[in-house]
Amino acid sequence: MKFTISRKDFLEKLNIVSRAISVFSPLPALSGIYIKVDNTQIELTGSDSNLSIKSHIKKDKYNLIIESSGSIIIESKYLLEIIRKMDSEYIQFDLIDTSKICISNEKGKFILNGIESNEYPNLDFSAPATIIQLKNEQLKQIYSQTAFACSDKDTRPVLNGVNFKANGDMLFCSGTDSYRLARKKIQLNKAYEFNITIPYKSLSEVVKSLNENDEIIDIYIDSKKAQFVFNDTIIQSRLIDGIFPDIDRIIPNNEISSMTVSSHEMASVIDRTNFIRNDKIHLIKLECSESQTHIKTNSNEIGNSDEVLTTCQYNGENIQLSCNGTYMLEAIRAINSKNVKLVFAGLMKPIKISDPDDDSVLMIVVPVRSYD
Repeated sequence: MKFTISRKDFLEKLNIVSRAISVFSPLPALSGIYIKVDNTQIELTGSDSNLSIKSHIKKDKYNLIIESSGSIIIESKYLLEIIRKMDSEYIQFDLIDTSKICISNEKGKFILNGIESNEYPNLDFSAPATIIQLKNEQLKQIYSQTAFACSDKDTRPVLNGVNFKANGDMLFCSGTDSYRLARKKIQLNKAYEFNITIPYKSLSEVVKSLNENDEIIDIYIDSKKAQFVFNDTIIQSRLIDGIFPDIDRIIPNNEISSMTVSSHEMASVIDRTNFIRNDKIHLIKLECSESQTHIKTNSNEIGNSDEVLTTCQYNGENIQLSCNGTYMLEAIRAINSKNVKLVFAGLMKPIKISDPDDDSVLMIVVPVRSYD
């Protein structure tokens, strides 16, 4: 195996593939990047068995000269460290034997010990039958507007992912930790029927790997895995087993009052009180009427606050309720709109939060018992 390649191009692909590698892998081969070279391309693979990434560097698309084929596994952290710090436009790789490689440029060389390629596990990258296509921006919005609401605890694994549910030509993407909900809906180009849950950490690595030139992402889906295909790269994730909660049951259908307020003002008021906490929880109290709406906080140890929302338009019954201020703030920031609309269904009923000009995003925050 011998080839010469642009350092910048190789590093870009290495950074993508290395996202799948865990430093805690019990299998030594999975702590490395599998490099396979043939006459037309370089194939890079990284995996932690739950998330696997394969990326190709094709001879006809990149600054790549291949002199001979071969394969080897190189420890990911050492390979990345060297490639990042080599000060040259091009670098050369030369396989010395089955488990040792020379990486060089015009100034010097590094010889790294590796692992024979036949020790790398056989990963199944076959494409599932169902395929949907999403735009780059749509996938980024799905992640930014749902993943933050997923649970980071292991007590209910199914809540550690974003649920993708297709009902006809509408895709509903949802994240919840049972105390809040974030849902994004996307119009598809044809009708589908599936219901899968993808780990939010896998989605994070997909979004980080996208660049501006990746306009369309092909997503292949079956009952066991999801593949994201773009720019000669396959990111494959195992799905989370278990039944995702029926979120339609927690979305209120009735309304006793609602308010529309500047996102910036409400987020600023909540953020200013972030330090006033009870048992490390940031609780806020909403006191809403058609004349004035207050946001209050209180802590016996720290103090209290009381601010009036000056841009608020409130309609309906007077209501007082408390909720987690952090959840409310994250929901407002995720919606990312000029104004937000809050809909109240009752004293201890879930609060609906949305963009009044865009019905594709819906947030739910469950109230808590008041501190007073």
